[in-house]
Amino acid sequence: MLSLLEMSVAGAVMILAVMAVRIFAVKWLPKVTLRLLWMAVLCRLLMPLRVPSPTSIYAAAERFGRMAGKPGLLLEGRESIQAAAPNPGISPFILLWAAGTLLLAFYFVYCHIRSRRGYREALPLEHPFVKAWLERHRLRRPVRVRVSDQIGSPLTYGILWPVILLPKNLDWEDTRGLGFILAHETAHIRYFDALGKWLLAAGLCLHWFNPLVWVMYLLANRDLELSCDEAVVQEYGRDARASYALTLVGLEEHRTVLAPLESSFSRNDLTGRVTSILRSHQITAVSVGCALILVAVVAGAFATNPPGENEDPASLTGLQNAGTVQETDTSEMTTAVRAVEGADFLQDGDDISNWPESSQEQYEYVLESLFLDGYEELSIAEFNRKVNAALNAEHSGHLMELYEIVLNTLKESDPKAAFLRNTVGASMREYYARLEEVYSGSRTDPEFWGEAKAYHRNKVLGERMESGVLAQYCFTYRILDQDSLTVGERDRFLQAVMSAAQNTLEEQVEKSGGVEAFQQALKTAALQVSDGKIEFTGCQVEGVELLYDSE
Repeated sequence: MLSLLEMSVAGAVMILAVMAVRIFAVKWLPKVTLRLLWMAVLCRLLMPLRVPSPTSIYAAAERFGRMAGKPGLLLEGRESIQAAAPNPGISPFILLWAAGTLLLAFYFVYCHIRSRRGYREALPLEHPFVKAWLERHRLRRPVRVRVSDQIGSPLTYGILWPVILLPKNLDWEDTRGLGFILAHETAHIRYFDALGKWLLAAGLCLHWFNPLVWVMYLLANRDLELSCDEAVVQEYGRDARASYALTLVGLEEHRTVLAPLESSFSRNDLTGRVTSILRSHQITAVSVGCALILVAVVAGAFATNPPGENEDPASLTGLQNAGTVQETDTSEMTTAVRAVEGADFLQDGDDISNWPESSQEQYEYVLESLFLDGYEELSIAEFNRKVNAALNAEHSGHLMELYEIVLNTLKESDPKAAFLRNTVGASMREYYARLEEVYSGSRTDPEFWGEAKAYHRNKVLGERMESGVLAQYCFTYRILDQDSLTVGERDRFLQAVMSAAQNTLEEQVEKSGGVEAFQQALKTAALQVSDGKIEFTGCQVEGVELLYDSE
């Protein structure tokens, strides 16, 4: 399941994509294309489900995100850290979001109820032309037409029992203009725009903090009108464009009050609508085909998730996969494992695409392919060469992808987690940093990510409060002699830096120090664990999250 923030960020990216399509392709594509694209955006914003697809744009960034964004595992002090971490309670940001959502929802509901009260006074319309027109353009849902003296322009409301509401001051003798109005309003009914407007309002209520969702709300409402305008032109022919535009301009003089959940004939960017009407083209099979392809491409790329993304609720506790595990005893690990070099990683007929995601079979396959007996005594040069040869060998098939899947759902309590997360992860970064250095000619130090959490108890207005800090940091280091430095020594160095980060954060929380103080103190402490084989070269605090819990 996607979190609200993940849904909002993914929705924002897709909104930008639809805006680009709107700018560059709106002139020659059917306007219904934009309607379909906005509905896909709404699905992205309102549905927390992950839809895996190999065409997702996030698939390209998935490998780097999983490798670089996974914090290392701090091995010592697990019990004490977890015991000191209280329930953070309800974040004030959650309360702020809920207040904004309820306030905006109240506004939409209030506007709807106020408008519907006025609509109740509308009278049924008995007009021979209107009756004849509706008879020729029957819909599956019964459509009622009413007339009111409280509105200045036509509008439509209702989902299952739609109503076309016409102003009393219409020119009832102008049957051509009346036909334009009925065609436009029935297009709203045919496309279920009343439901679409409710969904747009729901998306805005949930994601009111996202400015791009406000942009989507305005543009989508505008594009719904353009789509209905296009339907009118298609029905009456291109020769009727000028007459229809004049009808639209005439009704603009009689705008009514805001009704955000109804579809109004004359409201919404008059100049843009008139320009679109006059420039409208005949819809052909080619344009429809191009529109469908475009919708499929945009939806497939931006409304989906990378394949293999799966969440294990048991691993999303504590530090969000950044927790700690007890020290691994290599003697307890599998003894009968295959050597990395020269092994046939895939047998003929194996189809990894059919394997269940994050299965025990995948886990065992990855571990047997990468784990080496006595790896802690191997030099960094030898271990990195063997591990990365295995991960990148052509005959290893999907080993890299399987490693990422297993890593993404690996429980922190797993006895092999330290090896897969810390040891293999660090070796991969060192390998790619070395390649970058060779090809670029400039110094490139490998990165290692970590997280530290600390709490401080104080009293606020007589109430005992636990205030906590979760710091996400990244540090770089330099291997000075990869032939003499062993994997065990490298791993102990990484553990020492992470321990220094944890201790430093706890000290800074007690002193009420800031991010810069934490960063500087971490640098000072980490430099002390450097030696002649490996040295600490820098660090950067990537993010800080405040945690609260009241007693």
